[in-house]
Formats: sequence, structure tokens, C-alpha cells
Amino acid sequence: MVNTLRLKKLLKTGIFSLLFLTGIILSGCDADDQLGLDIQPPGDELNTLKTDTFAIFAHSRLADSVRSDETAQSLAGYYTDPIFGPLKASFCTQLRLSSNDVDFGDNVVIDSVVLHLEYYNVYGNAKQNNKMTFEVYELQEPIYLDSTYYTFSTFETGQKLGSKTFAPNMNDSVYMGGEVLAPQLRIPLSKDFGKRIVDASTQGYLSSSSSFEDFCHGICVVPTNANTHGSIISFDIMSANSGLTIYYHNDDDTLGFKFNITQACARFSHFNHFDFSNGDPSLLGQLSGDTTMGQQKLFLQPLGGAEIDLQIPNLKSLNSDFSVVIHRAELFVPVDLNDHTQDYFPRPAKLWLVGKDEDGKNVNLTDYNLSSTNYNGAYDEETGCYRFVITRHIQEFITGGGENFGYSLLVSGSSIYGNRVVLNGPDNENGLRLEVSYTLVE
Repeated sequence: MVNTLRLKKLLKTGIFSLLFLTGIILSGCDADDQLGLDIQPPGDELNTLKTDTFAIFAHSRLADSVRSDETAQSLAGYYTDPIFGPLKASFCTQLRLSSNDVDFGDNVVIDSVVLHLEYYNVYGNAKQNNKMTFEVYELQEPIYLDSTYYTFSTFETGQKLGSKTFAPNMNDSVYMGGEVLAPQLRIPLSKDFGKRIVDASTQGYLSSSSSFEDFCHGICVVPTNANTHGSIISFDIMSANSGLTIYYHNDDDTLGFKFNITQACARFSHFNHFDFSNGDPSLLGQLSGDTTMGQQKLFLQPLGGAEIDLQIPNLKSLNSDFSVVIHRAELFVPVDLNDHTQDYFPRPAKLWLVGKDEDGKNVNLTDYNLSSTNYNGAYDEETGCYRFVITRHIQEFITGGGENFGYSLLVSGSSIYGNRVVLNGPDNENGLRLEVSYTLVE
């Protein structure tokens, strides 16, 4: 009798292990793979069940701290979004010498000083080709490479060095010194600033980059608020085509000396959202505390704007009486197709779904850590939604125990991309939903 019971227990354990492994294999396949439930004969589906009836509660909230230091691109610009309200972006950066022990020669005359920034992307009213004005200031206080800066971090500006009114142009290359260079913004700066640098070289401040940082903490690029139909411009400030150049001549020659912006430069972007009072009433309501409004419509804005809090409180109901093997779990996040402002404010290419720990901090889900490609998060034009495959996360949570502290939905690359999006809430006719395919094992 004892051996029979033991044999039954072993068989049951073996069957459950087989089903669990099958679920993992299936969850590792994309929807288009040649493995999956949709191509199995009906008799081989292992009594698979499917549900999308989980209660989901979601609302938009002000973004938590978003780091904006040492990013791949730096942003500057200003516009007023009809849904999210006004947004202003500025950045500051240190400058480094292109060579040490700089000697400008005798009887130096400054011809011009130019800040040149290679374009990376233009977001906002780019199609309208509206003019904006950027001002350049000397950084009043030092910034540090080993410090952490966020989208809300501020900086103190000193003397104004120059300004330029322009229309962003990412199409026309620039001809300089006999070379054709990538499209860039070129802002003329004060010749007096150039002369101060030349004079500083005689005092040893240009012997090394660290010495120069004692003399000049860096520069800030700040837009004016004059044009509400402007854009947010991403600059590739670490490109070889970006930097600050002093053009001069001396007794012997006509020359130029370039200050570089490199990985060794402390730098960060600052974003000011002012207020959302002139934006969408549903967004304003959610940010003011009426979370129920998020059940119909949700709002995501990067650059320290709005993110989404998402709760699925009844996930463990699948495992209340049975052992469960999850074959596939997908979160579908449909966009609001009635938002026609996306013609000027395109949706982000990808979103990012993260879990929350007990301290409320963001943590990556297991599926993202194992394969960010399979986890996905990309926008699908055909279905009009973003999709996340989170099979392993759901399996671990349901059968592994522990407490679920909820999720955050963000724009991927939220410190360097301006793309925002309006989404359907869980109670919308085509709403945000979690679909789970699973098998129950008694």
C-alpha cells in the first residue's frame, strides 16, 4: 500500500514537472514562432484554459525620480502640448580640452567663438518648422561626474555668452573647413568669453582639463518660452562634430581650438513641466487624486512628466485550489486611437513595464532580464497596442508566493525621448488587459 501511494505521488510530481517545462518552452516563443498553442492539434492542448478577466486598476501619476545625467543625448527646447501642457528642456555640461598645455601664441585676436551641437532628433512641432531661441550661459557652480542628477535637478546660470533664433534643420549639412559635416546648430558666443579663455591660458588654467574646470565650470543651453509651437531637440553632444571652438589668429597663423564634450564630462538635462492645468481634464483629475478616471483613459509622458501605476490584485486567484502551469501571459496596452495630436507628437516606439518592491522602487521583471526581445514592449501599428510577454513573472508569482506590490508603466528611454502617448484604461471598450493561457493540475 505504501509503495503504491509513493508511486502515485511520483507520477503526479513527474506530470506537473513536465507541464511546467512545457509552459516555460511555450512562454519563450513569440506569437509568430512555430511552437505554441495555436498550432497544436485539439487533443494535444493539455486542457489549456485562457482568461482575460483579471481586475486591473490603473491611473496616471507624476513621474518618480528620473535620472538625466550622463545620457546618450542632451535635450533643449520648449513647446506647449495640448494634452500635457507646456514643457521646457535645458541642459548643462562641462567642457574638456582637446589637448593639454594650450598656447595660443602671440598677439591673439579672437575672430569668433561658436558652440556647435550635432542634431540627433527633433520632437514636437517639427513639421511646422517653427523658430525658437536658445540662450547659452556660463555655468555658475561646478557639477560633478560622480554625482547623481535628475530631471528636476536645477543649475545656476552665470554670465550670458550668446543666443540664436533658428528653425531646427536636420536635413542640411554644414560646410566647414573644406569638409561636409552632419546637420548641426551653431550658436555664436561672445568674443569676450574667448578672450577670457586666452588670458586664462597664460595663468595655467589650460594646462589640463581639470585645471580648466576650475576656471570654467561649464555651459548651459536654455530655451526661451517665446514660441509655444516649438520643439524639443535632442543633440548628440559627444559627437566629434559637437563642442565649443574658438577661432583666432595670431602673429603666425589663423587657427581654431576646440573644447570637446566627452564621456568624462559631467552633464545633465533639466525638464520643467510647469503645470498640467491647461491639459486634458482626465489627466489633471488623475494627477489631482481622482484615480478612478484612469479606468477609461491613461497618460504617459517621459522627461519627468507622467507615468502609470498599475495594480492586478487578484492574480493569485488562479492558484486558489490548484497547481497552475502558465503557458503564456501577455499584457496588452491599447492606445487611444482618437488622439489625433499624435500627428505632431508621435507615440513612443517602446514602453517599459517594471515591478515594484516593498519600498516602491522599480525592479525589472524576470522576462525582461531573460530576454528583453521576447518581453517586447514595442508598439504594433496593426493592433494599435503595446504588448508585454510576462509569462515567467506570472508563473513565479502565482506558484512561488510572495506579495505583489504592483507595477509601473513608463516610456522606454524616458530621460532622452520626448514621445508621449494616450492609452485606453482597463474599463475602456478596448481596454488594457492581461491574457493568461494556463493548465490546472489537481
